[in-house]
Amino acid sequence: MKRPSITSVRACAALAALLLAAPLRAQAPDSAAIVGVVQRLFDAMAQRDTAALRALLVPGSRFVSIRGDTTVATPRVQGDSAFMRSIVRGSERLLERFWTPVVHQHGPIATVWAPYDFYLNGQRSHCGVDAFSLVRDATGWRIASILYTVERTGCPASPLGAPR
Repeated sequence: MKRPSITSVRACAALAALLLAAPLRAQAPDSAAIVGVVQRLFDAMAQRDTAALRALLVPGSRFVSIRGDTTVATPRVQGDSAFMRSIVRGSERLLERFWTPVVHQHGPIATVWAPYDFYLNGQRSHCGVDAFSLVRDATGWRIASILYTVERTGCPASPLGAPR
């Protein structure tokens, strides 16, 4: 059997280094600030604080939900004003939690992708995946859209444990 040349070994090593480094480069320089915006959105929802929500959202932002148990999407689209009305009108205790967010950033745009679970009055309602699009404007990072699945069955146990 012929030994590989030093050139082919170096090429393979360089390719392996690129592939191994790719996930590290995917995390954005502003990851903590970007993820912080998502957490503040969930905190404001729990507190039903529409002033805080408004500050986190780009005017005209969209919320698109998809049932997660289907193979063909039937999106439910809601604008930021309708979302605010639903927060004001509701009375249930809300808790949304996410974990292992993946952040991608290029200049003033970013995305966050993360699994989540959602609780109403302390009972798990559903789980799924959240995908946020954010923009950085003069006020900082703000959410332009949220695309998420709603999965009522088959939710795995959260790595965060039971809510407190």
